[in-house]
Amino acid sequence: MDDDVDFETRQKAFGWCREYLGGSWLEIDFKDFQIRNMHGGLSNRNFVCSLPPREARYRATVKLPALPTGSTQGYDPNDSIAGLTNYIYECSLPENVTHMSSEPRNVLLRVYGEIFVEGDTPLLDTVIFTLLSERNHSPHLFGVFPEGRIEEFIPSRALRTDEVSQPQMSVAIARKLAVFHQLKLPLCKVPRWIDDILSRWCEAASRVNVEDVQNKELFAKIKKIDIFKELKFLRKLVADTTSPVVFSHNDCQEGNLLFLNDQRKTLEENLVLIDYEYASYNYVAYDFANHFNEWTMDYSKEEAPYYKITKSDYPSREQQIAFLKAYDQKCEELGFLTDELGSYEERMREIKRFAAANHFLWALWSVIQAKVSRTTFGFLEYALDRFTEYLNCKKNLPEDMLSRVQGL
Repeated sequence: MDDDVDFETRQKAFGWCREYLGGSWLEIDFKDFQIRNMHGGLSNRNFVCSLPPREARYRATVKLPALPTGSTQGYDPNDSIAGLTNYIYECSLPENVTHMSSEPRNVLLRVYGEIFVEGDTPLLDTVIFTLLSERNHSPHLFGVFPEGRIEEFIPSRALRTDEVSQPQMSVAIARKLAVFHQLKLPLCKVPRWIDDILSRWCEAASRVNVEDVQNKELFAKIKKIDIFKELKFLRKLVADTTSPVVFSHNDCQEGNLLFLNDQRKTLEENLVLIDYEYASYNYVAYDFANHFNEWTMDYSKEEAPYYKITKSDYPSREQQIAFLKAYDQKCEELGFLTDELGSYEERMREIKRFAAANHFLWALWSVIQAKVSRTTFGFLEYALDRFTEYLNCKKNLPEDMLSRVQGL
């Protein structure tokens, strides 16, 4: 067992696996239950629970739905680092336990984080995950409970920040995002997500007090920003968009893109887009803007504040056009027209609009996390950096766009 996992978490994980997986999971004692911390993530906690084989013939082959059996060549469990909103662990049964029936040997246990458990967000996330799973666009779902869920475990690793900008990888991501955007789900089609989440998080961030945080000096700088004034501006900025509405992921970054490393698959087939807690019908330009902003964010640093922002890594005009071209090509292959998306110049203009909103949104998120999260991360540093990037984006918006917004 992993000493990095507290007793209460291990106890709950043991109970959930027994209740929802059955079979061999019912036959072990608590002392034999194993759970491994697969470090990563900032607001949800994930665990990978596995049933080790007694004999080779019992070894489970984990498959992504609707794809051929995945190869684990070159797979190292320690490389399975979660994204911004995940902590990952592996739970396993002792070697002497015989596989009884169809129960999985490896599962991922997702436990919702503090900021995630608000309103109907967990319910919507589970509904979306279930729908995507039934349509073979996400891992299989094994169990749902108020604190989280149990999912299929896919041997893989998350992409690194430096990989998302590689030409072939960027094309594959664009094509993967195009598939996601063409999904039709029985959810509200009115793009309220940005306004709703900014409103909720502004209220929550405003209630964070100096007593709630450790770095008082940084917090004082953040408090100088009039977030409700900026919220008013952003509402007008978003309302003026011409960007079409699609089913959006809203958090397409390297940590939410898994690479399977199956030599029999294409690069696109080797990518799996995961984590749907922010997915909703939203403006397509927002998904592009979020992804492009994330090109500059590296969360793999081992020293405080545990991230690095490199503004020069933001995609150039040529890189953005290459991404959009690949996206259009995939849409056309799927039989969807791209005329309403506008020219590349028009889309890049809208991306600028939503890049500002995106920085502001994650800045608010980080302020709240500074109060509620137990993760070791420079949340206040990150919040201040994202607020700074927001103000820079706002300053550099096209003059006619600013004039229109100020006139609304």
